[in-house]
Amino acid sequence: MEETTIVTSPIIWDATALDAIARAILADNTAGVSTADYSVIVLLNDTPELIETAQEILTGYQELSVQADPLELTEGAGDVTITCNDSLIAGDADAGFVVLLDGALYASGTNSITAGVIELTLADPVDGRYSIYIYRLGTSYQSGYIDVVVNEA
Repeated sequence: MEETTIVTSPIIWDATALDAIARAILADNTAGVSTADYSVIVLLNDTPELIETAQEILTGYQELSVQADPLELTEGAGDVTITCNDSLIAGDADAGFVVLLDGALYASGTNSITAGVIELTLADPVDGRYSIYIYRLGTSYQSGYIDVVVNEA
């Protein structure tokens, strides 16, 4: 039986977003996450590097500035542009993203950073609340998020 290590933070994350981000960065070293009165990443291996990375993921929450245009719209009214133009990502080549729709995983992946900016497009979004997380893939693992509301037509 493998031993696990639990890394905690008093910051309360969305569990689905935290799980997707932790698995993207820590890969097979993540057993899972938990959120309640605080957030937890459970590691399968307890190397100092993995523990430090997990702690940086948790403490880097909301360190990046993420914007959306528009923040609220009616279904069928067009696309939503999500941007992160933060000095913390200026030297990075790529960033990760997670998109939740009404709390469920809708999309995730990586995108290029061009001239210090990452830009995503929600094409023809449907009715619901989108939570868009953008996170660094290395060096301190900061993240940021924004909510976009799409109302039924």
